[in-house]
Amino acid sequence: MAGTGRGPGNVDPKRLKEVAAAWGNLPPKERAKAMQELTRDMPPRYREVIENYLKKVAQSDAATP
Repeated sequence: MAGTGRGPGNVDPKRLKEVAAAWGNLPPKERAKAMQELTRDMPPRYREVIENYLKKVAQSDAATP
C-alpha cells in the first residue's frame, strides 16, 4: 500500500544503503518484479525516478571504499 504523505519522512541512512546494495545485486528479472511491487499504487511517472535513484545510491555505495 502506498503511503499517505502525512508521515515525518524520516529515512534511516544505514537501512537505505542496505536496501540499495541489495537492489544492485538483484538479477534484472527480480529487480523488475520488485519495482512493480514498489510502484504498484504510484503514478507511472514516478517509477523511473525511483529506479534511477536506487541505481545511483547503489553505484555510490559501490564506489565508496
